[in-house]
Amino acid sequence: MLTILSKLTAQAGQRALCALGLACLVAGTAEAGPWAEPGDAGLRHDLQLLSDSGIVRAPLSVWPVSWPEIARDIRDVRVELQPAHVGAALARVRRAAGEATRLGELAIEASVAGSEKPMALRRFDEVPRENGELSVAVESMASAFAFRLAVTGAADPDDGDEVRPDGSYVAWVAGNWMLHAGYIDRWWGPGWEGSLIYGSNQRPIPSLTIERNYSDAFEHPWLAWIGQWRLVATMGQLEDDREDAPNAQLFGLRATVKPHPCVEIGLSRTAQWCGDGRPCNLDTFWDLLIGNDNDQALEDQPGNQMGGFDARWSIPWAPIAVYAQAIGEDEANFLPSKYIGMAGVEVWGGFGERSWRLHVEAADTTCSFYESEPDYGCAYRNTIYFDGYQYKDRSIGHAIDGDSRQLAAGALLMMGDGSGWELALQDARLNRRSRNDVHSVSPVRDELRSVDLHHRRELFGGDLRVGIGYEERDVVQPGVSDGFRGYLRWSGRFQ
Repeated sequence: MLTILSKLTAQAGQRALCALGLACLVAGTAEAGPWAEPGDAGLRHDLQLLSDSGIVRAPLSVWPVSWPEIARDIRDVRVELQPAHVGAALARVRRAAGEATRLGELAIEASVAGSEKPMALRRFDEVPRENGELSVAVESMASAFAFRLAVTGAADPDDGDEVRPDGSYVAWVAGNWMLHAGYIDRWWGPGWEGSLIYGSNQRPIPSLTIERNYSDAFEHPWLAWIGQWRLVATMGQLEDDREDAPNAQLFGLRATVKPHPCVEIGLSRTAQWCGDGRPCNLDTFWDLLIGNDNDQALEDQPGNQMGGFDARWSIPWAPIAVYAQAIGEDEANFLPSKYIGMAGVEVWGGFGERSWRLHVEAADTTCSFYESEPDYGCAYRNTIYFDGYQYKDRSIGHAIDGDSRQLAAGALLMMGDGSGWELALQDARLNRRSRNDVHSVSPVRDELRSVDLHHRRELFGGDLRVGIGYEERDVVQPGVSDGFRGYLRWSGRFQ
């Protein structure tokens, strides 16, 4: 691992420092991130614990999550009136929110990571994507403006991008709406193992996005029953070296509502459209928006659309929640059809200042998986965009990609001081009929089983994450190896 990091430093260190110097020159105009991005399972556990305790009201099935709203929800809550494990989570979130919402201060972040055999099936929790990574970023936030300039150097990356701007953005707030452009990870849905429509399995897609900053309910009595609600609309730019339609775009739209403190419902739509040689005008976008698709000639169809819904119900009388997501790969009568699906259950609790969470989750990415004869070769595939529903050769939806089935489980233990342990188990049957020749995990039928143990704690004033695991696969493929794997990542923030 030290060899990998040395090589990484030699390749990218100079460029990273140059980028940091440039960032410092322009940083005087505006501090820390206006949102929490997906990737921190401990933070998500704390927020969900506070939500199920009636403290946090904001929807949590759409990430990034607004830090200003979280800070407002927890501002006047008294820690001493809560159960010990809830109070500890509240203190951790309050500390993180305070650091993230400081105005007018310059913050510098740095991280270094090394990984042996990076995970093929990425989950909500962030682990290194490449064998070695070195990152540096500068960020600041004012009352209506925020920015983050980040650069990551990667050693021997699969996609060939040794220097990456992932995590960079510029954001502007107008009223209760935030407009931002940049490279931001997203996670749409209640799942812990994956999102069927938009997750963080792939690298961040450069996008222009508008979303609600606070999820306050409507004041009008006819609409107040909807409760807290979020709306996100995003337009992203896919690769310029795609074979199907270089420079294709990805449109995404999600609405999330909480009609009851224990119920959260999400509606999502995405579409690959535009690109070199494809129609790319307002009429095409309107056809895409209203679902006017399959009744047109192939060359005139607006794009590859997906849409569906998800829900999470926290049972009021017990620390148990059930959740599900269904995404239609096709359209019939202007509604989604040929669904792929995911469902799970989670339980949680605490003893002293410690809190824990267990979940079991199943996913099937075969179209019409509930039928006796599912539609193989359909999910995440399209005649027009034949490179697949992918960015940088990784699925934008669930990490198992199409025609696959997964059963997974996770256990998380958080200590009062913020250190924690996580155990992850995965059993996936990939590309079950070998109908998907651009499958991002396996071009042939395969089975993957893995177990991973992760630990995090504070070290040298920063956050240390370390993991070790084992993965085995039934089919030996070029460039793919199973066996033991591990990673180490340290990140620090300086203000």
